[in-house]
Amino acid sequence: MAKKLGKKARKFARKNLQSAAKRNRKIRNQFNRRRPRRGGSGAREDGDEDVPQRVDDATMATNDDSDALIDGLEFPEDDIEIDADLSDSDGYLSEDPGCPYYSDSEDGKDVKDSIMQDGLDRQNDDMNLDIKKQKKKLKKLLDKDPEFANFLEKWQSELESYRSKEDSDEEDGMDSMDDDDDSNDANSPHTKILTTKTISEWCQLVSKEPKSPALRNLLNAFRDACRYGVHSDSPSMQRFRSTRVFYQIISFVLSESDNIFRALLEISDDANKGQIMNLRNSKKWQPVDPLLKSYLRSSLDLLSQLTDNKILSFVLTRLRASAVVFSTYPSTSVKLLKILFRLWASGDQSLSLSAFLMIREVAALLPDCLDLCLTKAYNTYLASTKLVNDRNTKHIDFLMNCLVELYSLDVQKSCEMAVTSMGQLNAIMRQASKTKEKEDLRKIDNWQYINCVNLWVRFLCCNYKDYNLNPLFSQVLQVIRGVAHLFPGTRYLPLRLKLVQMLNELSTCTQMFFPIPSLLFDCLEFREVSQKEQTQKTKVNFSSLLKVPKNLLKSRDFQEECVLSAIQVLAAHFAQWSYDVSFPEVATIPLILLKRLHEQTTIESLHRPVKRLIDQVNENKEFIERKREVVSFSPNDKASVDSFLQEEKSSGNAPFTRFYASIAENHQPRGRKTL
Repeated sequence: MAKKLGKKARKFARKNLQSAAKRNRKIRNQFNRRRPRRGGSGAREDGDEDVPQRVDDATMATNDDSDALIDGLEFPEDDIEIDADLSDSDGYLSEDPGCPYYSDSEDGKDVKDSIMQDGLDRQNDDMNLDIKKQKKKLKKLLDKDPEFANFLEKWQSELESYRSKEDSDEEDGMDSMDDDDDSNDANSPHTKILTTKTISEWCQLVSKEPKSPALRNLLNAFRDACRYGVHSDSPSMQRFRSTRVFYQIISFVLSESDNIFRALLEISDDANKGQIMNLRNSKKWQPVDPLLKSYLRSSLDLLSQLTDNKILSFVLTRLRASAVVFSTYPSTSVKLLKILFRLWASGDQSLSLSAFLMIREVAALLPDCLDLCLTKAYNTYLASTKLVNDRNTKHIDFLMNCLVELYSLDVQKSCEMAVTSMGQLNAIMRQASKTKEKEDLRKIDNWQYINCVNLWVRFLCCNYKDYNLNPLFSQVLQVIRGVAHLFPGTRYLPLRLKLVQMLNELSTCTQMFFPIPSLLFDCLEFREVSQKEQTQKTKVNFSSLLKVPKNLLKSRDFQEECVLSAIQVLAAHFAQWSYDVSFPEVATIPLILLKRLHEQTTIESLHRPVKRLIDQVNENKEFIERKREVVSFSPNDKASVDSFLQEEKSSGNAPFTRFYASIAENHQPRGRKTL
């Protein structure tokens, strides 16, 4: 028998065990969300600044402060007031009585699922075997005790007489109701059982002639299939006795509906929204309108009910062909967008891509819904980036690329929203710079904040050359510099690396020079690593970190990761200016700092990459100096300066270009894709 823990042991467990600590953090979060501070802020007060921001490594705990959205960072979502274009009716279409229905016997096949039938047969065999065993036991008991046999026969006869009387009363009371129900159910479309032969016949009729009455029956069956399982007591649930029938209806309607409706409206495959809107007032539209509404309503029900990602991807792919049809019903498109944004942030690559393609299609067709799309996409992105780990960095990068593409549909309108967002980030940064309080600093040392800045950096890089985005550029640059100076020291090197990569991107698209080395070298200060710390192996991945835990600062693996990551970022910086006439001046101070780093580091494995970078920078510096000696123009001649070494740049003959290509290839996991 296990011995009960003593008082001191229980007290130690409550304070120090991981499970207890995790439970206490969860409870504190719940109370903090329920009871915000008097100043209106619901942020935590009991957090430890040493808690790292990593969720998938056993040596690193989760930063609970990043679980909540930063106050004021989201865009307000205003509901668009659009008149409802789909009625609240049950969606059933009147069917032609002459449309064929085939029963199970005419179908010639068993309508039950083979798997379900095998299971029922197995259960029946087991029940029959149990009944036989019970009968044998009862027979033995009756043979042993004749009095009990007489008693049992007496009660059995009384029970049978009582049941016969009760059944006769129920039949008398239900005769009139059954007559009414039979007359109603006989004409009701959602009480007739659907078989594979029936659906196959309808599909053939509709394929040959889209105007066939079977189309209404097929859309009613599609409606019931899309709502299958929502109301288990609904009569329409009894129409499906086979999963084959269910998938037959879904696959045919989704695959062929777009071609069918275009044939009914007599429009081509490349018909645009304007042509379809012109048809809404014509006679062709009136008989097709209820069919379209039924199809669109059922499709929304299907998207809301499905849980399998592969089937959802197939449905979205087929619905995207009918996006122009959705655009003729704005309120339906708004409902569709709300579902699509949920699927876009699901994390499944194929499903997210299918959802985004549909979102972009609807946003391009409906300018009135563009504001909703931009706002909803931004807020969904913020909610998806509050926690970053090794498993979701690619998905967050995908969401960011999607958002940039969506915002590029209307750059001027998107720029106004971006300036508003950067104004919020700038205000948070100024408040933290002014107070230097832990609570304000946590709002910046936060994945949502950094990913939001990175989003607008990428938006700038995609559209800076074609549009005037200087107001946004100045705010982004101010925030990056301010955040970099707010968090000095080696512990925040992962954050500095991300900021430096953003500056590299901005420098590439704007052709402006930023003093990037100064932001890195003040973080590369290491002390001597002991023999014990050199043998200690600790996994460090900067792609999912903003702040390094204190227990890793002295490790050899951490120092190696710091230097190698810094070399890669510096190499990208030097590669950008490797053909510039001012490269010798650009490289002078970084070379001094690199040589100092080479002398100070005590890890032998780092000497070679640092020395190699120094040699390559020196070689490129000498290459530019030799080229400058043979030119005759002055530094004031801007046109000549801009054309300096353009032929060599197009051919990639500079020594540093080949070196950077090898660096980028060998260190791809630490590169740009992890941001």
